[in-house]
Amino acid sequence: MDLSDDPQLGVWSTDRDCYLLLAESAGPEAHTLETGSGLSTVLLAAVGARHTCITPARVEADRVLAYCGEHGIDTTSLTFEIGCSDDVLPRLPGEQLFDVVFIDGNHGFPAPVIDWYYAGSRLRPGGLLVIDDVALAAVAHLCAFLDRDPRWTVQRRTEKWVAYRRVTAGDLRQDWYEQPFYRPPPQRGLSTLPARAMRRIRAGRRRTSGTSAAR
Repeated sequence: MDLSDDPQLGVWSTDRDCYLLLAESAGPEAHTLETGSGLSTVLLAAVGARHTCITPARVEADRVLAYCGEHGIDTTSLTFEIGCSDDVLPRLPGEQLFDVVFIDGNHGFPAPVIDWYYAGSRLRPGGLLVIDDVALAAVAHLCAFLDRDPRWTVQRRTEKWVAYRRVTAGDLRQDWYEQPFYRPPPQRGLSTLPARAMRRIRAGRRRTSGTSAAR
């Protein structure tokens, strides 16, 4: 596939270097997932990935399939899930893991965080997470968290998009006391507690969690 064609699909697109990274990371038989659709969907089909695309609009899927048909791109390994990602992602088969996840769907808060939470949980260790439109507020909030989260390392960053490698495996569920790296804006009341009191709260939560798990 020639990325210089810049096909007018009538859907969203990102930078060429982002597409090149996706193509390099998702060869034939790779399992890939994206929220949103566009040239990235065509690209991942063209390289032979087993690609799942989540889009809320059937018309976007039809445009992609029509373009692929006109250009001889095989879509037998391309699956569309029509619906909002916050509805679709929790329903995906629990055993499926992905090599590449591309988040470029709904950019309103908290949608990018939801996409990361569910799709990122399906990413295998060493897998690639690519997030587009990092200048938008909700996406920037997510990236600020991931930059501090030791479960992720930055692979590449531009003004438009960022790529992370996953270090760990499994779901991304954590309680607040498991995230000492995260420093949100001050919260009234809790943030004014002395440091010793905060340490006691954290310790108590850990003991409570351990007791509950033993029952």
